[in-house]
Amino acid sequence: MIKKSLLFVFILVLSGQAVFSQNPGETILQSYERIFVRSSLSTKVNVLSDAANDEAAAQFYGPLCDLALRFVILNAPLFRDDPDMINITVAAVRGLGSYAYKPATGTVWQAFLGFPDNVIRYEILKALPFLDTLSLTGKINDFIAGENRRYISGVPADAELLLPLFAVLGGNGDVSSYPVLLNSSIVYSGELREGAIGAFYKINGNIFDYCVKVIVNNAPEEKLAAFGLLLGWSELGEEEKGLLAEAALDAALSVPGDRRTEIQELSQASLLIIRESGWVRALPQVLKYYNQSLAMFRSDLSFKQPLVNAIQCLGNLKNAGAAQTLALQLGLYNSRAAQLQAEELEVVQAMVNALGQLAYKASYDALHYASILPYPRQIVEDAENALARLKW
Repeated sequence: MIKKSLLFVFILVLSGQAVFSQNPGETILQSYERIFVRSSLSTKVNVLSDAANDEAAAQFYGPLCDLALRFVILNAPLFRDDPDMINITVAAVRGLGSYAYKPATGTVWQAFLGFPDNVIRYEILKALPFLDTLSLTGKINDFIAGENRRYISGVPADAELLLPLFAVLGGNGDVSSYPVLLNSSIVYSGELREGAIGAFYKINGNIFDYCVKVIVNNAPEEKLAAFGLLLGWSELGEEEKGLLAEAALDAALSVPGDRRTEIQELSQASLLIIRESGWVRALPQVLKYYNQSLAMFRSDLSFKQPLVNAIQCLGNLKNAGAAQTLALQLGLYNSRAAQLQAEELEVVQAMVNALGQLAYKASYDALHYASILPYPRQIVEDAENALARLKW
């Protein structure tokens, strides 16, 4: 009886081999799939392990892991936190990554969203670079945007989760990721901020045009962030730098008065670039900034520094219009020289020096009067030096 049973098993094995020889690939895959489906939850991971070590099943291991991961997702509501289910998930994800089985990319991302367990998510992040991440760009953008909102609401950020996703977006190089990476550079600090910025620079798009549009159209905090990103961009040329400062100052001037303090940093940084580069094209914006700063200074002398900055910028623009504007205002200060307060005297000194830099002869009268009026000695000396530099 025992001999007959052994003979029956031997016949089954031979018949199985015959079936395998007809279509080995399909039969091996189907065999492992049947075994996986029929096995208990605790032994399913062993099926994946056996298949991983079976050379005959190597080329079909990807589809088998895809089946296993789809099984996990389907049953997640019942066994989400079960240790065996987690083991199956990890084994399947590792297999899909090691065999670079790209058809399962969508399934892997489903598992990423469906299992907030970090053990699983970290494994998925290791596998993602070997899959079709480009097809996930929009979904990753949405996920990071959600994480940013959570962080703003008070939930701690997970750098081990976000940094690899930033890297994926940078590698994908899709311009649709610009907004979320820009937002991430605002929301986070430290390594997370640097990671978002690094990914932003790797995207092969028109960084200059995108950032200028943000500066023109978006909220103050986004204007400043886009400005900073462009300034830190290694490929920014000198002409582009001037155009950037011009656009940024113009955008800052358009911000409503009740939000002007939020944009002051952008104004000052733009003004400094225009001053250092002598970007004459920005003269209309600088004059507008000067007039606004002058009006604020007249109402409150504590607003002296913005006005002084504007005057110093005008002094570097080498333009007759700038000289006429400053000479006119200096004449007004000259008319009440004896009554000027300390802050106003600092403004007068800045105007005298700027007019000396511009060296337009039309400013002679204002500078001459300044040199003979009862101003502090330093202003008188500066006025005399400015007169000596006038071009006739």
